[in-house]
Amino acid sequence: MVLLILGAVWAAVLVPPALRARAEASPGDTIGSFHHQLNVLRRTGGYIPRPGFGEHGPVPVPRSSFGPGGIPIMTAAPVDSVRRRRRDVLVTLLWIMGATLALGLMPSFRGLLVLHLVADALFVGYVLLLRHIKLTADTQRAEQAAKVRRLRPVPDGVADLALRRAASR
Repeated sequence: MVLLILGAVWAAVLVPPALRARAEASPGDTIGSFHHQLNVLRRTGGYIPRPGFGEHGPVPVPRSSFGPGGIPIMTAAPVDSVRRRRRDVLVTLLWIMGATLALGLMPSFRGLLVLHLVADALFVGYVLLLRHIKLTADTQRAEQAAKVRRLRPVPDGVADLALRRAASR
């Protein structure tokens, strides 16, 4: 009986996304599929823009997004998407913990209490992992602040004079 319930829960979780993915992927719509794949890559950070071109033609590109020789600079995932993903994992673990506890308290489903303990351990482990990541990032920021020395801005006249001297050689 427990296996039947677990199978139903797994089916409820896995079947809707599979049906949605199958409905979106029609073989006759290759251009739409290609654009969808590009959008997925763009959202996940795998998108490397061509200098000066966007999805709908030429666009101005900030110089800071390209390194020497026009090579694109890869950036980390946006902070908001990382926070959202971590929050979603925590909420999912909380739902699993609540569902397994509620079902495990019923006399016929006492076996789910073991699954609840596993979910509790996963939740505690994930929270500790997030704490470790935050402490590591804080330590790296503190070390970088201690190592980086800001340069004073060069007055305009001095920069022009140095440029004229270098150009006249």
